[in-house]
Amino acid sequence: MQTSRNPARAFLLSYGFLIAALVLECVAFELLARRQGIKPFLSIDTLLLVLNQSAIYGVASVGMTFVIVSGGIDLSVGSLIAFAGVVCASVTKQLGAGWDAMLVGWCVALAAGAAAGSVSALFITKFQIPPFIATLAGMSTIRGLGFLIVQGKPVFDVPERYTFLGRHMIAGTIPIGVLILLAIFVAGAVLLNQTRFGRHVRAIGGSEESARLSGVPIDRVKWAVYCMSGVFASLAGLMLSSKMKSGDPTVGVGDELQVIAAVVVGGTSLAGGRGTIAGTFLGLLIIAVLATGLTWIGMESFGQQVILGIVILAAVLLDRLKRT
Repeated sequence: MQTSRNPARAFLLSYGFLIAALVLECVAFELLARRQGIKPFLSIDTLLLVLNQSAIYGVASVGMTFVIVSGGIDLSVGSLIAFAGVVCASVTKQLGAGWDAMLVGWCVALAAGAAAGSVSALFITKFQIPPFIATLAGMSTIRGLGFLIVQGKPVFDVPERYTFLGRHMIAGTIPIGVLILLAIFVAGAVLLNQTRFGRHVRAIGGSEESARLSGVPIDRVKWAVYCMSGVFASLAGLMLSSKMKSGDPTVGVGDELQVIAAVVVGGTSLAGGRGTIAGTFLGLLIIAVLATGLTWIGMESFGQQVILGIVILAAVLLDRLKRT
């Protein structure tokens, strides 16, 4: 009882391991940087760099958390990231350089993400197709549609203000992507922890049959979580496209694995029913600091992939140990 009355203690009990891992990472990379005689790793600039570089994966990981907690998976995220950028760039280029054109482009791209999520949910709920298969098909279909729209060629020559979501700085210091990331995480945490919808998501992931007997609207909740995943993946795509100042159908390949990794490392169970947005945020930071730190000390990208794979495997094994 005392633990529940002490929020700080409860937080440390829940996330102490992740926080310790994050701190150890930062200290290790700082020591390695000093040993190599390069620029110090620990600084406010590095923190902003980590948050800015992880913003795209982070936004998508919030939607993925809801999907995985509900007992599902969404493999179409990477394709949606590319598709949203292609759609927005194409619409904006056709309509002109005004903010109204930008708004239309954003809305069309987000609506496309919601539609993609709805289609996945339809096959999962009405035709009882496993989420892995349904979203795997969606991954291929959406990627192909992106190529068809632009005939396989990136969309350039977009207006300068197109870079707003990806490059704009608040007060000349804080990337707007970081603020979007933090806002999405706060909203996601409230939705998962403080609402009936969040309780329904957990109930379905814990035991779908028990949730059905308790009166939880299974199909509607699944539709909502896959729509959320589609919308957040599309928002991530808008941010990436804005940063690149183009719509490229080839981007986003494998990004779904980065997003899933952040969720799993953050403690969300792949079996469903258990997970938190705060944990996903810490998992995102652990992976982002790892990637930034390894680049900082000069490790090649293929070596980084090996280490990331080991981290993901360790997180899954730890989750299995918790459940046994």
